[in-house]
Amino acid sequence: MNGLLRFIPAVVVIMTLCGFSLEANAEGVPEAPPLRQIPGIIAPDQFPQGCVDCHVNRPDLKRDVRLSTVMRHWQDKVDPMFLARIRPFVPVNMELAGKHPAFEAESADIPQACLQCHENTSEPAPPLGPLLHGLHLVGGEENHFLSKFQGECTLCHKLNAQTGEWSLGSGREGE
Repeated sequence: MNGLLRFIPAVVVIMTLCGFSLEANAEGVPEAPPLRQIPGIIAPDQFPQGCVDCHVNRPDLKRDVRLSTVMRHWQDKVDPMFLARIRPFVPVNMELAGKHPAFEAESADIPQACLQCHENTSEPAPPLGPLLHGLHLVGGEENHFLSKFQGECTLCHKLNAQTGEWSLGSGREGE
């Protein structure tokens, strides 16, 4: 019996670390955790147009991450550190040029326009899906999308509740 008494605190610690609740309702059934506030599903969607609603000019933070700004810089040269960061998400046999062709992001429907070159079977450009998932979902606390937005899928992927179909939020900068 003495060994069992030493075992119980360890079980309680493990359950606590794993997120198990010891609280129960009147019938002794453990309570379910509260609903997660999923944007566009059970919470308001603050980014209905996906990329362009998040990639904005933030003078207060001295950060201009509009895709039009990024594309203008990439027409001259893509930062080698950025190229190294995306390399794992690019097909092995694909060579990266180190710059992006001219692209007028200000007037484009983003990311739909990107898919013209970055489709899944693309030869000249990396497929957009693996590229964006790698950029947004890898890197832990150092990744702004993970640290600020918890990697929430529905900020990009939008569910049509009537049809059950998923799409990408898309739009033009500044709309």
